[in-house]
Amino acid sequence: TVAGLIWSIPTPGAFAAVPLLNWTTIAMLLVFAFYLRLSPPLAIGMLAFMGAVIALLGWQARACSFPIWKSSLILFVLAWIGQFIGHKIEGKRPSFFRDVQFLLIGPAWLMHFIYRRLGIGY
Repeated sequence: TVAGLIWSIPTPGAFAAVPLLNWTTIAMLLVFAFYLRLSPPLAIGMLAFMGAVIALLGWQARACSFPIWKSSLILFVLAWIGQFIGHKIEGKRPSFFRDVQFLLIGPAWLMHFIYRRLGIGY
């Protein structure tokens, strides 16, 4: 969702020389560096996920007439509503209110469940 919103930001003409180079791919490289610092094995899983996101956004850009920013905004709002409902049920305040870094920790926390199920150490 955030990746799609960032994808929709206009890019300089120089970016056109490199396929799929846009603000999303640049942001994802920085995010990958953050994950790599935390755990190289976990970073590989997150890189695979980010690659899938880039592929889906590229497909939507080519195949759909519905703008990426609109679908991303709709998903973003629905996800935040779901997140706050979940935190209300849980009775805990979201961690990212204390530290923005937790916005990046959340996806890695979800990836750890996949790694644990597959028996991959990280």
